[in-house]
Amino acid sequence: MLSLGFRGDHAVVHLMSDSERMSLHRGDGTVSSSVDVEVPIMDELAAFTGDFVLDVDRAWELLHDFTRTWAVGPLGEWCEL
Repeated sequence: MLSLGFRGDHAVVHLMSDSERMSLHRGDGTVSSSVDVEVPIMDELAAFTGDFVLDVDRAWELLHDFTRTWAVGPLGEWCEL
């Protein structure tokens, strides 16, 4: 399952492989790794470093590609939490 949290022009994409494994998509350089961005996750704001922040249009593109192929590998780099 993929989930998308976004606020303004910034987004974070989560991958839940199963009930015990979660990963974040690597950021696209939209935001410096030293900057924190707050994005709503489960009705609360959560802070993410720029390492995991995508441009919102790029994030929507990833979700669109996932719904067509159901494959996460071609979507880019994932960092397991």
